[in-house]
Amino acid sequence: MKNGFFDQNAIFILDSKSLDILEVNDCAIKKYGYSRAQFLEMNLNDLGVQKKNIKVSENNRNQAVLSDKIWLLKTKEGKEQQVQFTTQVFNYKGRRAKMAVAHDVTALLEDKKKNANKFPAIPARNGTHNLAEIIWSEDKQVLRWSKKAENLFGWRAEEVVRQAGFFERFIHKDEHEAAFKQIDKAFSRKWPSYQVNGRVVDKQGNVKVCEWNNTIEYDEAGNVVAVYSLAQDITERKRQALMFESITEKSLVGIYLIQDGVFKYVNPKLCQIFGYSKEEIEGKLGPADLAMPEDRPIVKENVLKRIEGSVQSIAYDFKAITKTGKEIHIETHGSYIEYLGKPAITGTLLNITHTKLTAERYKTSVESFENLFDSISDAVQIVDEKGRFLKINDATVALYGYDRNELIGQTPKKLVAPAKNDMAKAKKYFQNALEGKTQSFNFWAKRKNGEIFLEMVSVSQGHYFGKKVIIIISRDISERLQVEKQIRQTEKQFWQLFKNAPLGIAMMDRAHDIRIVNPAFEDMFGFTNNELKGLDIDKVIVSENKYMEAAELSKKVYEGDISAIKDQRLRKDGSSIEVLIYGVPVKLKGTIIAIFGIYVDISDRVAYEQKIEKSLKEKEVMLAEIHHRVKNNLAVITGLLELQQYKTEVESAKNILKESQLRIKSIALIHEKLYQNEDLSQVSIDIYLEELISIISDSMIAEATDVTLNIDATAASLTINQAIPCGLILNELITNAYKHAFEEREEGIISISLDSRDDKFYLMVEDNGSGIPDSVDMKNPKSLGITLIKTLSKQLDGKYKFINKDAGMRFTLQFDIDK
Repeated sequence: MKNGFFDQNAIFILDSKSLDILEVNDCAIKKYGYSRAQFLEMNLNDLGVQKKNIKVSENNRNQAVLSDKIWLLKTKEGKEQQVQFTTQVFNYKGRRAKMAVAHDVTALLEDKKKNANKFPAIPARNGTHNLAEIIWSEDKQVLRWSKKAENLFGWRAEEVVRQAGFFERFIHKDEHEAAFKQIDKAFSRKWPSYQVNGRVVDKQGNVKVCEWNNTIEYDEAGNVVAVYSLAQDITERKRQALMFESITEKSLVGIYLIQDGVFKYVNPKLCQIFGYSKEEIEGKLGPADLAMPEDRPIVKENVLKRIEGSVQSIAYDFKAITKTGKEIHIETHGSYIEYLGKPAITGTLLNITHTKLTAERYKTSVESFENLFDSISDAVQIVDEKGRFLKINDATVALYGYDRNELIGQTPKKLVAPAKNDMAKAKKYFQNALEGKTQSFNFWAKRKNGEIFLEMVSVSQGHYFGKKVIIIISRDISERLQVEKQIRQTEKQFWQLFKNAPLGIAMMDRAHDIRIVNPAFEDMFGFTNNELKGLDIDKVIVSENKYMEAAELSKKVYEGDISAIKDQRLRKDGSSIEVLIYGVPVKLKGTIIAIFGIYVDISDRVAYEQKIEKSLKEKEVMLAEIHHRVKNNLAVITGLLELQQYKTEVESAKNILKESQLRIKSIALIHEKLYQNEDLSQVSIDIYLEELISIISDSMIAEATDVTLNIDATAASLTINQAIPCGLILNELITNAYKHAFEEREEGIISISLDSRDDKFYLMVEDNGSGIPDSVDMKNPKSLGITLIKTLSKQLDGKYKFINKDAGMRFTLQFDIDK
């Protein structure tokens, strides 16, 4: 109700025994000046002390009374109020509590005179508290010593009351000066009360730490009448606090308390783990704020489970992020508690990043071994010193027909056909293997279905995760025994093959760190396996200027690419070596867990290639010279024909000589293009066409018809064997068009198209002239030009067509391009 009883009076909910404050109303907060959080950390005695008797009103007889005394309570600013409590016992959040209503009686007592010569008798409070009540004078003489004081400190009242010098014996000698200075300061400044913690010595000589709540009574003149002290033994609490501080502040694990979704307390180790200060965490950050985004839901869920009480305690791990953005792995153990009357979680936190990474590397190593082990096509079994199978690969399961669980723990006898073998000799083989002597022999074995077959067996000593073992490698040779008698039997398992490989091989993990190299690698680069293990391979054998290039190559291999490059690498002595490098990823269940770097020394090959390249260049120069000379020789022949043409008066002979010159020029042009190219085996036919047309046009300049040439040519290259026939065909088609297609016409058009696609060459030549006369027999032509065109087209294995159009003729040719 607004402005009603509960709004006008300060109300406290107290623990029924200890008087710890569990809750307050807004009126109490307003009257005494403390916040709700501060109240919840206090006891009613922290607000003040009981003062004097007062009768309980008849109206309150039906209520459970907190006390029949006046309480002198202080506000946060030190202002005093005299109150009387009325209470009602009830259950509050599962515990027995009292609702205490504070009635302000200051005004009722203002008109009563205090006795200045006598401190009012203050009887002990009811209840089970452990507070000793002591009244003492300004000159530090005890005036009253309660039963609680006797029980707590061992002295009887008659031994201490008005005994001079008692305080000097009672207060610990190391604290005399500080305690007496505090008393003098309180008296001089007229403090109404003060609180202090200090050490005292009981009658038996035991040192105790006590909490003192002192109220000072003054007369009207301001003189000290007496001091009323309530003393509480906090020795054990102090010891526990120091022990807690020692445990938490110096703990090697993070310790925390979570309430309302944020950390209320964190110890230095937790701050160190995440890189924050206590001020940056306490009251500001919650556990989800320290988790990686993908793990925040599980952190929030586990906190909620404990706060709601669905689980009392829980342990789990998650990925977290430090202040600097570094990802770490955390393991936490937390339990539900009540703190200041509200649900909370307290627990420990451990940085397990190193352990996690170590475990992952170990797992990767084991998975790599498993992957390689099961990739071996031969049946491989690892047997302990007692002759029992420790491990078998997939090939063993396939060879003998047993499941793994049927063989693990069994002996090799399960796979033997005893009647067909000399078992004494077989035992000797195994004994020799135990002594380090590799044994190879043929043996009769038996499958699960009873089938007996002959196998080739290699038995050798080895080590399996630090234990001495026998490695058995077997292969079914029953169907190919005769052809394989002279073949050397496989004697070692996969790591022995790795060890004996002639190629340098290095196995690296995902951090590019070397895990193992084989002897060939050691010989090739001069390093030992122990020197390289754990190092970044690119920082060891790659020169500084090529490091980024090598690291990028390694990254691509880890992404799944199989790479092969030729480059230089460094030996231990600093010299370089030409190598062919293969990067091969090792996958397990679709995940790349490592890579193999395979190195082939190609120094000799590189030197030989350089020698070959030098020789090739010499031959290319020679070939270019040959093409040049052929071209010059053809030019001489063309010149001779031209001289002959000038000396010949017969017109038909002149035409024949002219046509022969053009044909020779078309061939000479091919050789010219070849010796001008870097590639002496290919001719760019599109460029050749332009120059050929220029030559033909120049030779036909005397013709009456004005001919327009349209060329549509894409880049295409042909070998000399195809370029020469193709050039001659073009020569014949273009010259024929010039000479015969446009008779008695002033102008004409010749269109030429060249194209290459899908390894085929396409040629089309057409004109808008008169076409091929009907009198021409295309199957048995009398024209040398047409005969040449057909013959050369067949030489190219091409498909060709002569097509008469409404206006003109079209020729098409298609053939496969030589590689």
